[in-house]
Amino acid sequence: MAAGSCLAIILLLSGAVEMVKREDFKTCDQSSFCKRHRNVKETGYELLSNTISSHGAEYTANLQNSENTLKLTITGLADSTIQNDIFPTPSFAQTPEPLAFKSFDNSGSESTIIAGDGKIKVVVSFKPFVVNVFNEFGELVSQVNRDGKLKIEEFRTKEEGKEYPEGFWEEHFKSFKDSKPYGSSSVGVDISFVNFKTAYGLPEHADSLALRTTVGNTDPYRLYNLDVFEYELNNPMALYVAVPYILAHRANRSVGALWFNAAETWVDTQSSVTSHNVPHFDAHFISESGLVDIFLFVGPSVRDVQRQNSKISGVTPLPPLFSIGYHQCRWNYNDEQDVQQVNQGFDDHDMPMDVIWLDIEHTDGKKYFTWDQHKFAHPIEMLDKVAAKGRKMVTIIDPHIKKDDGYYVYKDAKDKGLFVKRADGTTDFEGHCWPGASEYLDFWHPETRSYWKDQFTFERYVGSTKDLFTWNDMNEPSVFSGPEITMDKDAIHYGGIEHREVHNMYGMMYHSATFDGLLARTNGQDRPFILSRSGFIGTQRTAAIWTGDNTAEWGHLEIAAPMVLSLSIAGIPFVGADVGGFFGNPDEQLLTRWYQAGAYQPFFRGHAHIDTKRREPWLLSEQSKNIVREALRSRYALLPFWYTLFQEHTSNGLPPMRPLFYEFPNDDSILEEQKQWMVGSDLLVRAVVEKDTYNVQVNLPTSERWYDWVVGNEVKSGYFDAPIDKIPVFQRGGSIIPTWQRIRRAAPLMKDDPLTLFVALNSDGNAKGQVYLDDGKTHDYQKELYVRASFVYKNEGKRATILGEHIGGKLEAKNWIERIVVRGVAESPKKVEITRVSDPVQPLEFSYDRDSRVLIIRKPEALITTNYQIHIDF
Repeated sequence: MAAGSCLAIILLLSGAVEMVKREDFKTCDQSSFCKRHRNVKETGYELLSNTISSHGAEYTANLQNSENTLKLTITGLADSTIQNDIFPTPSFAQTPEPLAFKSFDNSGSESTIIAGDGKIKVVVSFKPFVVNVFNEFGELVSQVNRDGKLKIEEFRTKEEGKEYPEGFWEEHFKSFKDSKPYGSSSVGVDISFVNFKTAYGLPEHADSLALRTTVGNTDPYRLYNLDVFEYELNNPMALYVAVPYILAHRANRSVGALWFNAAETWVDTQSSVTSHNVPHFDAHFISESGLVDIFLFVGPSVRDVQRQNSKISGVTPLPPLFSIGYHQCRWNYNDEQDVQQVNQGFDDHDMPMDVIWLDIEHTDGKKYFTWDQHKFAHPIEMLDKVAAKGRKMVTIIDPHIKKDDGYYVYKDAKDKGLFVKRADGTTDFEGHCWPGASEYLDFWHPETRSYWKDQFTFERYVGSTKDLFTWNDMNEPSVFSGPEITMDKDAIHYGGIEHREVHNMYGMMYHSATFDGLLARTNGQDRPFILSRSGFIGTQRTAAIWTGDNTAEWGHLEIAAPMVLSLSIAGIPFVGADVGGFFGNPDEQLLTRWYQAGAYQPFFRGHAHIDTKRREPWLLSEQSKNIVREALRSRYALLPFWYTLFQEHTSNGLPPMRPLFYEFPNDDSILEEQKQWMVGSDLLVRAVVEKDTYNVQVNLPTSERWYDWVVGNEVKSGYFDAPIDKIPVFQRGGSIIPTWQRIRRAAPLMKDDPLTLFVALNSDGNAKGQVYLDDGKTHDYQKELYVRASFVYKNEGKRATILGEHIGGKLEAKNWIERIVVRGVAESPKKVEITRVSDPVQPLEFSYDRDSRVLIIRKPEALITTNYQIHIDF
């Protein structure tokens, strides 16, 4: 990949349960800065050529129009570097290493910059000011300010008698007043993706995977982290996560843009065609405060763009093995006896499960880090009983701190001055949430993060053990008494930072501090697991995400996949939706279909509201119970595959669950596909998301051979039976998928088990795959205590050879190959033999099914830490 394929463009100023109440949340017309920017005409900025300076990896110049003078900085970055933090906050981005420009030329009307190794070109037009970016093939792929919408409202002193735009100094929404002592400080600019019709990203919205045109149709996509329960579908309303990132894709080309701004943001999008019949996808970014700070990813492939973004925003560290198993949750399990009955219930009904969750009712009056002494009087004993079966527990810890002088966390934070302040900068901000009157920790205060980290020590969190992990909910933050159910924008953080400047970061600052606490409690030995509802750029580095308070309706099942895919595209790969829907009572058909889909999504949790009927799987009819059991078992069988995908993500940024066009980038017919997705490169899943549907159409890209994942026979695109006990899942030809077939009660109990390999031959009769395993728990893999093995099936005419090779790691793993299932074999072999280093050739048992063309090789008994060859003679 060409270095210098990432560009940073920075413009710095010189100076109760019911359906969502839409009236509680602003529209663009009710947000004064959005309304002003959305209606902006060309602002007439031009670059002053006599101010240009270029050295190393940095190009600077001044921009000017009739109102403002701005400073432009363009920085060329290598593929493996990221940006400096531009906010006056603790760093949440990694330190970049700029890559010097190769050449620079300044003509009368434009500057031409050749970045990196000479493959990326930037042309800066002076009048009007436009930044044009060309990829390594010389194609114009993105433009900044092409439509002249650059607009910046700078801080100023209010002048008496002067007229200002509506809402510039003070804004009202319902009964709430938002004071703006320095006036409006909004920023906005347009970004165009040239020769692209389709784009993705801007999570989180309950909307289609491909971004719609909002210009002239709806409000812009809103990015403002809010507590929106029973959210509506198919609209651009804000939800819990804000990642201002767009990926544009066409056949064999991709580009991306990351808008690094934590304030409330609206994005108007439009797919259109120029007068010269050139398609382009336009995005108009509008933020209430902050800087214009853009990363442009030039690709050229979708994998390149995904990696480039991951170098800026980070990746999800390898999660503990248990966390990619199944999680059982509801608001609330009643007491210790209830927990043990749930724990035992999964065993009694032969259903694997890894984690039991406790919601807010487990606490003493909604005081987090405490236990209800009547219902949970012996938490360590409870945790140890669950752990004895190889399982874990999770408790909820929300950011609202109950205002109670008898509550040690409140008293400590009050005494230390760690709470967010009101607009006056001195009085603690107070809002209403689950405990009643509550205050909110200020994670921009230098002492808050260390204080919060200390609360997770076993000495401070009395009743906790190393088998207890954390759920950070309500961290948008949710404030029931606040404007739009969140914190006042004019609240003040440490250093005089207004909350409006950093709102979308609050949840991330909170869960990253929790991550520090879980990491520190075992002196960095064990891997943390945290689930967060709110997120921002970089959230993936310390937390998993779920899609919030969904509903037990078919539409919510259908929208779950595009929501998860959108977050995955934007760099947050450990994500899922509540199976069954949080609100309401799903019928058995909906619930079983949801389990079948959820089993093939990264985070797999069943969850339900306190007012819903109990829905543990064994409470279902016998048929539905069996279907859920099979869905759970299908997930656990694929855990080695999922674990390997999460490890690969740490090096290449690719999400384990990905859209089809990631794997088939030349196929324009799948650009808007959202009922099908890929797990890694090798499994294609088609969820059944329509009621009473038992036959579905599946688009299988014709460039590959495909095999039914369960039966093993080769298939082609078309309509497939989808009886209530099955959804269509297919293995891609050319792949080898590692599985565990000895399904145990919990994932950690399987980590040393033998592997069964599923080999699917491509059109050349070849296949390959890998597996990565470690202890599934600690950071010892960073000391090379892991094992990576590769598998290759080579077609050699009348002979085929399976090569097993240990290719990395020093872990003395116990896993061996128990069985190899080869799909697409044209004829029955005459013999199968294995050759190990220093061992004589040994014959192996095998069987062949002529109808399905599946060959099964039994008990090679080769350790994955060794090298071996299996010869198949025809």
